[in-house]
Amino acid sequence: MSKYIGRLVNLGIARESTRGEGASPVYEVPTTSFSFDDKVVKARSIGGLSKISDSEEAFVTTKYGQGDVEGEIRSKSFGLFLYAMLGGYSVVGPTDEAYTHSFTVSQSNQHQSLAFVVSDENTTELYKLVMLDSLEITSELDQVVTYSASFMSKASRDTGLTIPAVVNESKFTKKHLSIKLASDISSLGAASTIAIKSYNLKINKNVAIDDVLGTAEPEDIHNRQLGVEGSITLNYEAETYKNYMKNGTNRAMQITLTNTDNTIGAGTTNPSFTLELPKVDFFDWEPSYDLDDIVTQTISFKANRDVANSQDIIYLCQLVNDVVTYDV
Repeated sequence: MSKYIGRLVNLGIARESTRGEGASPVYEVPTTSFSFDDKVVKARSIGGLSKISDSEEAFVTTKYGQGDVEGEIRSKSFGLFLYAMLGGYSVVGPTDEAYTHSFTVSQSNQHQSLAFVVSDENTTELYKLVMLDSLEITSELDQVVTYSASFMSKASRDTGLTIPAVVNESKFTKKHLSIKLASDISSLGAASTIAIKSYNLKINKNVAIDDVLGTAEPEDIHNRQLGVEGSITLNYEAETYKNYMKNGTNRAMQITLTNTDNTIGAGTTNPSFTLELPKVDFFDWEPSYDLDDIVTQTISFKANRDVANSQDIIYLCQLVNDVVTYDV
């Protein structure tokens, strides 16, 4: 057995074509933080033994995988996270050597599952039926745009599967980010970009294990209700966002990451990621009155389904790159 640092842990991911059957990794995902591993639930025998001891024996009743993966948003491998996040998928292209991948909310409780292969200096393990529980996207000044994702899965098993080499992918920084607000989705194109200091968006899928008698492994892992919340921080130059909260104003929101430093193949199209929310309400507003700094404001928002226009809670989720398809 060897000692090693966290940088030597490799994570390979793939889409499961058959739910719960595993798959050979398609991408190695470089991580900045990794805590995914096996977990157990135990039943404990607590009967009195004419002694004051509070436990006699413990039995493992459920085995599963759970934990977090954090990293930088990358233009290709991130597509599998988006597939697992929403469950629906289609692709068009190539146009100018670029493919446009659209991820849509599947109205089911069995969204797309992934397979993880985790390799370190001592072991290589396969996790099947990996379900995304939550995905958080964060953009801060002078940092690469990052994600933090939580997953649940079946328990690990040893595997001989290998993780492919890391592929070259575009990443995104503050200069690549655009945030827009408008009265509705159709008005976002003409809206002006907002000057912001930071942005945070979190999608929760409230994943739960479906346990049954007769086995220690989950029969399935289901996503449940889908919730989307976030916040933006910007200079406090007007009462606009405070009034959005006070007056119950709804707005459509567009978040776009476009790496203008790189093009796809020999074409002119840039790698990009776009998310559109048709109806967000603003539920919290807080100023920061630091004595020696420009006063800022942070406004929190929650996304909603736009019933009047039959637009889902996430109206648009697109990734543009040179990947032919994620249905492999």
